[in-house]
Amino acid sequence: MNDSAGEILFLRVPPRGLVKPGGGAGRTGLTRLAAVFASNGFCGWVGERRITCFWIGMGRGVRVPGEELLDRMRSGRIVEILDIGCAGALDPSLRRGDLVLGSDDIAFDSGMPMAVRRHPGLQTLMQEGAASRGVSFRRAPILTHERFISSREERVELFERTGCVAVQMEQVWFLQRLQALVSAGSLEKIRITHLVLITDTVPQSSSRLTAAHSAWDALTGYVFPGGKGRIASLRSELLSRWPVL
Repeated sequence: MNDSAGEILFLRVPPRGLVKPGGGAGRTGLTRLAAVFASNGFCGWVGERRITCFWIGMGRGVRVPGEELLDRMRSGRIVEILDIGCAGALDPSLRRGDLVLGSDDIAFDSGMPMAVRRHPGLQTLMQEGAASRGVSFRRAPILTHERFISSREERVELFERTGCVAVQMEQVWFLQRLQALVSAGSLEKIRITHLVLITDTVPQSSSRLTAAHSAWDALTGYVFPGGKGRIASLRSELLSRWPVL
């Protein structure tokens, strides 16, 4: 194996059976999972591509990578940051299972998109992934909020005001923390891809029951990755086919 293509930093738990551990990593499932939550993550390989999986957490208190991981970013060994996560819909036309590739990541309190380098040439891969699931694909801005948005009125208001079609609770906070730890020049060289699978849609009414149903969809989509949302299989499929550009 070689790492001439550069290393990927994957901001989630690795798909089961896909990431092969590197030399110093443990080989049991529990050991691998524990390593993902460690400060420098779990390092392995997807085919010929080196990858480190690191759990960032949720909300403003996202986790900061350890110094070893930060050094690989500063030195240019990590060339991509990839996040394939879950999100709630702000656009009422989105349905559960739809895919959204972030064109911008916007914090709810600033309204300003993060200035990052995007990965080119992903349109076909994402469209094929959506087509194989019988869902729609969109490339659009994604909102980062500090809390779960349950009401129909607030979701629609955020959609109309920000132009973001989906909302989650991690991405911008993580990128902001990275900016404080990695030089601007180093971060600008890293390609950043943010893809979300819609787990919960805009409630059909303003009742508490529909809001609770939306919250349940979000919780089950996040906690049970092999369930109806199929986030686990999405991650496995895309990582196994991830392009080198």
